[in-house]
Amino acid sequence: MMLQTQVRRAFLRTLPTAGKAIHPIRYARRSFSHVTPEHKGGVVVGFYEKESGSIDIKFTPAGSLLDQFTNGHVSHSIALSGKRGKLGDSVVLFASHPDFPRIAVVGLGKEAEANKHGVGEAVRSASGSGAKILRANGARTIAVDCSHQQPLAAAEGASLGLFKFDQLKKRDKNEDSTPVKLLPFTAGDGTADPQHQWHTGTVMAEAQNIARTLAELPANLMTPSIFVDRAKELMDSLQGKSKGSIEVAVRDSAWMRARRMGCLLGVAQGSKEEPKFLELHYKHPDASSEAPLVLVGKGVTFDSGGISIKPSSHMGMMKGDMSGAASVVAAVHALASMSAPVHVIALTPLTENMPGGGATRPGDVLVASNGTSVEVDNTDAEGRLILADALVYAQEFKPHTIVDVATLTGAIDVALGTAAMGAFTPDDALWYEMEAASKQSGERAWRMPLLPEYRKQINSKVADIINSTPTRSAGACTAATFLKEFVHMDRWIHLDIAGVMHSSEDSGYVTKGMTGRPVRTLINLALQRAE
Repeated sequence: MMLQTQVRRAFLRTLPTAGKAIHPIRYARRSFSHVTPEHKGGVVVGFYEKESGSIDIKFTPAGSLLDQFTNGHVSHSIALSGKRGKLGDSVVLFASHPDFPRIAVVGLGKEAEANKHGVGEAVRSASGSGAKILRANGARTIAVDCSHQQPLAAAEGASLGLFKFDQLKKRDKNEDSTPVKLLPFTAGDGTADPQHQWHTGTVMAEAQNIARTLAELPANLMTPSIFVDRAKELMDSLQGKSKGSIEVAVRDSAWMRARRMGCLLGVAQGSKEEPKFLELHYKHPDASSEAPLVLVGKGVTFDSGGISIKPSSHMGMMKGDMSGAASVVAAVHALASMSAPVHVIALTPLTENMPGGGATRPGDVLVASNGTSVEVDNTDAEGRLILADALVYAQEFKPHTIVDVATLTGAIDVALGTAAMGAFTPDDALWYEMEAASKQSGERAWRMPLLPEYRKQINSKVADIINSTPTRSAGACTAATFLKEFVHMDRWIHLDIAGVMHSSEDSGYVTKGMTGRPVRTLINLALQRAE
């Protein structure tokens, strides 16, 4: 009885006081039910996959304490379930103790392989699964295990896993629409305070969810004009809160004509929607470099293919062809939210690609803002056209690095599928930085070649360059080579995210729909520079 009392006291020291939900749970002295009225609380804890021949269950420190607090009921339930702790395993317990109405015990896989597929990826996946399970079972305050010393990944996984795009649906009167509150949960054993990392992970995940929302909205509710309005609202909400300066500039078609952005205007002329060019500037007074990091995002708010029209099957998915623009806007918003000591600029050319009476035709020649003439062989290869003018403009800011993000080619999906985004750069050092940033986020990138042979494939008989090749050979590589013609600096990297734009699976922290990738990778890349 004395041991049980000691365990209870130790555990209760980990729980939150009312009104201080943002703080780690270990500081409070009240029971869980005090902050989760009507027993709407839940806790997620982890356990590792058993080694071959082992009969013992290995918990995280928080899971071990919870098992003691329930007199072994957690471990007994796992044993009865037959689950071994593999990544994706889960066991849900109800009413195991008055203070814990719901417990989700989630598998973390083999402890030695926790970072095999990206730093914190196992924790991210398990936290997302646990949070989704508890919400589905009525929990509205969820404490997430951070005793594994990866609170940033836990916050990301739980926040990303709970994302739902349902704002256009009618509300069920009987449905509990109370937002879920997430809290960090430790074993109260004197280990590092997770609050800072938890907060950072939450901001990064919320930024990715912003990008997902922008990409999910249908094209009639996400025109170029609406996109810039949303972006302005996001950045305006940080005025006076961020320690850095924030500037937003919205350019119209007259500005584009003055700058002779013939490729961007050529794509836009088939739509009745006016094109826009959005600039976001964020600069912290302690930024490590005067030269900015420039993020360029493709912003085709709907891509019908133009005169080279796409098949009707799955054309509705092309509402997400502005995912690059959504990603760079969300990344800058997150960096400003956390007052990161960086100087970053986001540039997003925004337009529809439609087959209207004024649309660019196959065979037409457009002239980019740097004077390069471009033969348009395929109007459905429009992303590289609008990025050409944006990349020329980006170099005027004398950046230390340019990253462009685009749902550019179906060919990258053929090459890499949904497992990784394609990365193209002539600079080895920049690739290593991007690789590290993507491993940190779990949003894997794979370096693709930029060989001189690809340049020959985009030669034109009537212009300086052609926007598409007559064959399907090396489609992603020739598209990246096209962009390279408009960049005259080595520290440039092109991310083709067409294969990872959308997920058809629902597992771990991934949910079906637009993914919002690679927002967290872009944030990590910027923060690496700050360090």
